[in-house]
Amino acid sequence: MNHHDKIIQALMDLAARLPADKISYEDVARAAGVHWTTVRRHLGGKKEMRALLASRGPEPESAHADTRTRVLDAAMEVFARYGYVKATMDQVAAEAGYTKSAIYWHFANKSDLYLAICERNLRQQEQLLPGQIEAIARSEDKVQALTEWLKEQLAACMVTPDRPMLFFEFLTSSRNPEVQEQIRELFEGFYAKVTELLHVCQTQKWLRGDIDPGSLTLYTQTVLNGIVLSWILAPKGLKLDQFAQDAARLLWDGLSPQ
Repeated sequence: MNHHDKIIQALMDLAARLPADKISYEDVARAAGVHWTTVRRHLGGKKEMRALLASRGPEPESAHADTRTRVLDAAMEVFARYGYVKATMDQVAAEAGYTKSAIYWHFANKSDLYLAICERNLRQQEQLLPGQIEAIARSEDKVQALTEWLKEQLAACMVTPDRPMLFFEFLTSSRNPEVQEQIRELFEGFYAKVTELLHVCQTQKWLRGDIDPGSLTLYTQTVLNGIVLSWILAPKGLKLDQFAQDAARLLWDGLSPQ
């Protein structure tokens, strides 16, 4: 959870117990575990903070989650349509069917919104990967199983080719050190999960055991990301089935325990 989400959650928790005029920056900061100046930067002046509480009112947790999901889905469409740099929060609000102030209730700015999309995507991958890896590992023909998995990934890129490119655009356009650190933290957490999975695969003799699982994680992610990016830019004459099969054979040659 980023600073903005922590601050909003702390504010709502306090509002459930205290009158709005009794809530101070220090109270919110203490509950969120941040400095009070960070609270002010995200919420504005005290009048704005109290007006926000008055206009918002208590929101059930399920409604908060539904609103957030709807905003993230809308933002993904807008970013894919216009690109990260040209997309605006007004466009996201219009796509989601909310006011811009409602968008800012959940996300501090455009980079915060896109980081939330990245985090959601990584969490979804974390949930899917264990089953996908085990299915490939237990398959009699691992190269063929890996080929089918790659075909699914590449076919999805063909349907929405702008989405994989979005991250590279965001990464190259982000010069804010705080944003860069947040990106690093997100991927450190994701890589740690993948490393755990690959270590289990090594102990099960599904993957070669003579390489550090952290190195194996970085290698596989580099290769897979490179495959996706290269496929988007690939010549039109290159066939999906053939490319996926060749890529799977080359990748498995580096992973096979034999």
